[in-house]
Amino acid sequence: MRALTAIGAAALCGLVATAPAAAAPGADAARDRIRTLEQQVVQADRGIAAARTAEDQATKRLAAAEKRLAKAGAALEARAGAHRAGQVVLARRLREIYREGESDPLVTLLFSGGSLSALASEQANAERTAREDARLVARLRADRREVALIERARSREEAAAREARDEAAGHRADLEGLRAARSTALAKARTALKRIEKRERDSAAPGAGAGTAPLAPGATHATTPRNGRWPAVPGGPSRAVLDRIAQCESGGNPRSIGGGGQFRGKYQFMQSTWEAMGGTGDPAAATEAEQDYRAAVLFVKWGPGQWPVCAAFAR
Repeated sequence: MRALTAIGAAALCGLVATAPAAAAPGADAARDRIRTLEQQVVQADRGIAAARTAEDQATKRLAAAEKRLAKAGAALEARAGAHRAGQVVLARRLREIYREGESDPLVTLLFSGGSLSALASEQANAERTAREDARLVARLRADRREVALIERARSREEAAAREARDEAAGHRADLEGLRAARSTALAKARTALKRIEKRERDSAAPGAGAGTAPLAPGATHATTPRNGRWPAVPGGPSRAVLDRIAQCESGGNPRSIGGGGQFRGKYQFMQSTWEAMGGTGDPAAATEAEQDYRAAVLFVKWGPGQWPVCAAFAR
């Protein structure tokens, strides 16, 4: 995941670095680039939010793991205490065996003047003690294995939780750096667009030029079509708001075509959006009044966010 973020950052840096080397772009190309960068910033914001959520979840998992480990530590200490106590008992028994040494029970009986029943009882006691010693040794071995398992499990769980938290924090930091780079590129692109628009306003001749669509049959450059007035859209934006959005999107040119032909008309409609708003044919070939009407319908239905870059002008 971190590698993919790094690749994305490298790609962005390449985009920013190579942009100045391109031939002087027109306003439509600059707007296309601004749209792309705006979408990248939005995607980065979403990624940062998701990364923060993942980081919070990983931090909670680490806290829960540490809490479980504290309980496991208490159990481990109790088991270790029992292990130490068992070792003391076993050590005492071994010292007793060493001091007593090995002797023939029958010889001991003859010298002590004891009875056979006493011998049998002593032998039974010795065998019982031996069995207890064997069980104690087995328990000590089991305790040692269990202690080792608990310690390994504790280390693994804590390390995994800490790694998940650090990974999430690192991913969030990468995304924040990527967003900062894209935001910087976006600000530069907007500044460049203003320069381009000023240059085009200063140098462009009146009327439509290259990169524009022909007028629809029977249409004029007037704000109303010859065959009637487009109705007002209830709750629609003001003329000033529409004009600001159009100026941002196309310089107010109803014949503008951008994005390699993907964005068309005064409001840079995509064909699918235009048709969803009831339009037919080429948006850039429709009358300006119809484009205003369809843009108002789109604004009421979906809000200014349909123009992700120029929504800032819808105030």
